[in-house]
Amino acid sequence: MNSINLENTVAAVLAEYPAGVYLAAVSGGADSTAMLAALAAVRDKGQTALNLRCIHVEHGIRPAEESQGDAAFVRSLCEQFEVPCRVVSIAPGKIAAAAKDRGMGIEAAARHYRHRAWFREAARLEAESGAPGGAALPARVLTAHTADDMRETVLMRLLRGAGPSGLAAMPVSRGRILRPLISLSRRDALNYLSEKNISWREDSTNSDIRFLRNRVRRRLIPLLEESFPQWRVGVAALGETQSLAADFIQSEAALRVQWQTAPQSRSTDTQNFFAQPPIIREEALFQGIDQLLPSASAFKRAASQTIKRKNIHRFCEGGITAIDLGSLRLTRDARRITISIFSDPRSQNRFLGVIA
Repeated sequence: MNSINLENTVAAVLAEYPAGVYLAAVSGGADSTAMLAALAAVRDKGQTALNLRCIHVEHGIRPAEESQGDAAFVRSLCEQFEVPCRVVSIAPGKIAAAAKDRGMGIEAAARHYRHRAWFREAARLEAESGAPGGAALPARVLTAHTADDMRETVLMRLLRGAGPSGLAAMPVSRGRILRPLISLSRRDALNYLSEKNISWREDSTNSDIRFLRNRVRRRLIPLLEESFPQWRVGVAALGETQSLAADFIQSEAALRVQWQTAPQSRSTDTQNFFAQPPIIREEALFQGIDQLLPSASAFKRAASQTIKRKNIHRFCEGGITAIDLGSLRLTRDARRITISIFSDPRSQNRFLGVIA
């Protein structure tokens, strides 16, 4: 794919959405650098109205020289493309400490700190975008996920035993997030940068096989390429099928199991709940839990998604009557199933332990 085609692909994605503020999340790596360059080209050609901004998150995980070098590179790139840039720096050690405290991996903790920074900046830009007395413009976060990222994610979730929603294809848009490169490959991005003579940064942790994504990328995928050359087609088909399944299960669960809302809890009828198929029960519980986990509470959501399915499966089978989720508690009696906010500070670092 040549540079014109890549830029046209990006422009076509943006054309599907109303005018607004577009916040490009740029790490300095090849994919996000190509995305920013293409966005700037689309803006300059006037192919679509584009109020373009950039955000870079310095995680404080890698050596300061490398991390700060990435931030300086992104600032310089934004100056070159005349894109306003905001750098958010996280104190060294903060992500590692949070991951340890909450039983999460470093990657997951970094991702959720990163998302929090994106959404805060998007909300700020959105609030500032409206004229006096006028409506604010929507602010979207643009990420540089490619088709390769989507396939790697499906493989990772498959290895972890994810359900339909976890195996579903990564959508072009979800909430504030927009993925203009999702139909393209990593090779397309690299070719674009080569053609444009644009450099990028290499993250030293990309070669660290302690991280699951790197093991999938460097070990599993080469084996699949050698023995199952059509694996990409199969994974793409799996993602599409699971997207359909996940949408159906989610809509059915929302229709069949109604949650009564209270300030600190959600509850539903026990008899009706257990009258549903097991997969509907599980999804209904996920939906009730998600209602009580604010989107800003990244660690609570990540920890519960990592380990909740096994114990929630047991709860849905009727084998246990209560689960402590650290910040939430799930209980049932003969009449009601209740999800409630649990404020015992001793539980904040203990996620989803069976308590009864």
